[in-house]
Amino acid sequence: MSFQTFGFVVALVWVLTNQASGQTLAPFKSTDTQYQPISLGVYIAEVNEKNASIKSRKLSSDSALSVAEQAGMPHLSPILTYARGSIYTQAPYSGYSNPASNTLGATVTVEGWGKRSAREAHARAEANRQMAEMVNESRNVETQAIFGYIDALRTKLLWQSYQSAIDGLGSFRTSNVNQYKTEFLSAQKVLSNDLKFYSYGLMNFTNDHDRQLPLPLGTLNIAPQDFKVNDLIAKAQGSRTDLLTNQASLESASSNLELVKANRNVDFLPGVYYNQTPSYSSGGQPYGAQQSVTFLLSVPLGNGFVDNSDVTSAVNSLTEQELNLASTKTKIVTEINQTFLQYESTKERLIKANNAYTQASNRKMSSIQGLINFRDAEYELIDARTVHAKTLILLQRLSGNFEVPNLN
Repeated sequence: MSFQTFGFVVALVWVLTNQASGQTLAPFKSTDTQYQPISLGVYIAEVNEKNASIKSRKLSSDSALSVAEQAGMPHLSPILTYARGSIYTQAPYSGYSNPASNTLGATVTVEGWGKRSAREAHARAEANRQMAEMVNESRNVETQAIFGYIDALRTKLLWQSYQSAIDGLGSFRTSNVNQYKTEFLSAQKVLSNDLKFYSYGLMNFTNDHDRQLPLPLGTLNIAPQDFKVNDLIAKAQGSRTDLLTNQASLESASSNLELVKANRNVDFLPGVYYNQTPSYSSGGQPYGAQQSVTFLLSVPLGNGFVDNSDVTSAVNSLTEQELNLASTKTKIVTEINQTFLQYESTKERLIKANNAYTQASNRKMSSIQGLINFRDAEYELIDARTVHAKTLILLQRLSGNFEVPNLN
């Protein structure tokens, strides 16, 4: 298909869609359930504010950021020591006097070369990873919530379509009017239960069960759009949240490897001890009070010279994240190409549905059969719009466009 032909098809779809936008449905009403109308934009804002999964991710991100802010501080690990004695349960010999000396000591840790900077770098990378995971989770939840909203909206629109058909039956006096009215009322009853089901699902995303059931607004009349697959893939490579999460995980694994290596460097524990011994006598010989200062340096060697399993594990984790990143890049190309093909099919279905709707609307009041055909065409139009809206939104989100759509 040439570019000019494809552009004509898209324009035709838009014209037909605008024609069908004149669609007038009976107002929705419910006698046994209280609903609260809510737009998609307001609903998604509530989801981001109240959803438990998103809030949990935000808490984890805040915790990681708090750790990162403190990670650059030196780990001195000071040790204070006090010793009293020596205290004997029995004098070593007759005439011995216990001096009962006092010893005060202090020891600190001087971290091995590179430990502090590596620890801070890893904490920052972890904070970035947690932030990326939080954003990715919020986008995933948003997508699920939007699709749930569309399912509820479709159900409401179908209910309204049946109500319009029921109202239209009042214009006819044939014997089968009551039969069709009974069928439509039965379908409405099923749709009413389905709407409650989907509305409860919408409440689940906001964790708010003390409110009236949400009632979606809109017509699902979204204009078709023209895309180039390569442009979608290029945009996704720079803004897909799952890809950004993989990149952040890779950076975290890389910084963890550097931290593991730095942690193998030995620490130094310098210390000072002050000893004070009061005057005492032993064997009749007097001794004056004594004071002394002792300096020491400890170097714990650990097992790093013989055990490198921690380095091997860190290297494997880094390799795993590199594989995950490569896999995600491949998945992006596959998902966008597949969804693009699906979207092209939904546009064709939307063209046919709009054509059928326009033709049926011209004959809907000519007879009962004309009204039935119109209702069937309207049903298909609502379904075609639903599939088109879902596929379009999915394609946009797979390419990294996370704007809240306008469902008109």
